[in-house]
Amino acid sequence: MDICVLNPYFYPYKGGTEKVLYEIYTRLAKRHNITVITSATMNRNSYGIEDINGIKVVRLKTAYIPGGHLLPLPINLMEGFNAAAAKVDADIYHINNRYLYFPRSVHLLKKAEKKIALTIHNALPKGIDLFTDSAGLLYDVSWGRRLMHTADLITGISRATIDSTVPKDEMRKTHLVYNGVDYDKFSKKRGADPKLVAVKRRLGLKGTVVLANGRLVTQKGQTYLLEAVAELKKELDTELNLLIIGRGPLESRLKREAKARGLNGHFKIINGIDEDTLPYYYNVADVFVMPSLYEPASLAILEALSCELPCIASNVGGLPEMMGDCGLLAMPKSSDDIREKILYVLNNKERARALGRKGRERMKKRHDWNNIAKQYEELFEKTIRY
Repeated sequence: MDICVLNPYFYPYKGGTEKVLYEIYTRLAKRHNITVITSATMNRNSYGIEDINGIKVVRLKTAYIPGGHLLPLPINLMEGFNAAAAKVDADIYHINNRYLYFPRSVHLLKKAEKKIALTIHNALPKGIDLFTDSAGLLYDVSWGRRLMHTADLITGISRATIDSTVPKDEMRKTHLVYNGVDYDKFSKKRGADPKLVAVKRRLGLKGTVVLANGRLVTQKGQTYLLEAVAELKKELDTELNLLIIGRGPLESRLKREAKARGLNGHFKIINGIDEDTLPYYYNVADVFVMPSLYEPASLAILEALSCELPCIASNVGGLPEMMGDCGLLAMPKSSDDIREKILYVLNNKERARALGRKGRERMKKRHDWNNIAKQYEELFEKTIRY
C-alpha cells in the first residue's frame, strides 16, 4: 500500500498524536510505502524531505499562529499542502486532525477518487470550559461532521471518544482502535539501576512522590491535583512531593499556587525529557495521577500502568477504559476526592502493588503496538478494496 499520513506535526515533535503516528508507521513502513506530510520545524522553517526510520517525511514551510491560552497548540498553516498531497498519489490518505484539514483539501482528494481515513484523537470537548466546549461543538457542526461523512473509514482511540463525537449515521464505518505502549521500555526498574539513581539525584526529592504527566493547560486539571497534594501534605506532615512532567501556558500559575500553598521545595515542573529517559521518571514516583477534566484517551496513563505504578484518574472520557479495574477513579474537579484516593494508595501499599502488577498485564494484553499497527493495516486494506 501507498499510505499518505496527514498531521500538522510529526516526530521529533513531542505530542500524544505524534507519538502514536510514529509507533504505528515505523512498523507499517517495513511493509508499505509511507509518506507523512507535515509542517516544517519552527527552527528550520523551509520545505524539505527526510527519511525517518523508513518513513518519507515531507515538511512544508509553515505559518504558525500562536494559540495563546485558548488553544493548546499554535494554529498551523502549511504552504502548498494541496499540491504536496496530490503529488504523493497514495492509495489512502490518513487524516489525524479534523481541525486543520479544510473543505478544499478534502474535496480535491475525493475528486481524485482517493480513499480517506480519519482517526478521531480528540473527542468533542466537554467539561473544560464554556468557550472551549462551545467552540468545539460549533466546529464539528459546521465542518467536522461533514469531514466524518466524507471519510471512507473512521477510527477512534476510545469507545468514549467515538460515542461522544461520531454521528450515529457514520457508526457503520467507524472502528475502535486503542493506542499502545512500549511495555519493554516502560517497565519497572530496579532500585540500583544507574539511570534511575541518576534521575533521583537530579530531582533531589526526598520522601513520597506524586507524579502527573500532561500539557499544562486547563483541561489537564493540574490545579486540582496541586491543591490535593498541598492539603494532604499538611494532613500527613511528611515529605510529600508533586512532580509534573509537561509544558504549557499554566506553568507560571502552577508555580505561584505551589508557593502560596506551602509546597516550596516539594514541587517541580520538568520537560524536555527524551523518550529513553522518561520511564525512569515514572519509576521515581509512588503514585501517578491523571486529574483531567477532559481526556479522550491518555498515553501517559498507559505508560504509568506499564511501569506498574498505582494510578488514579478522573472518571472522564476514555480514562476508565484505559485503566479498567487496575486503578482508582476520582471525581473530576474534586481536589478532595483526589486527596482521598492518594491517601488510600499510600495507606494500602500491598493493594497498590497488586494494582500495579495487574495494570502491566493489561497493557501487554490490550495495548501492544504491533497488534495496533496490524489493526490499522487491515482496516486500510479493506477500505481500499471496497
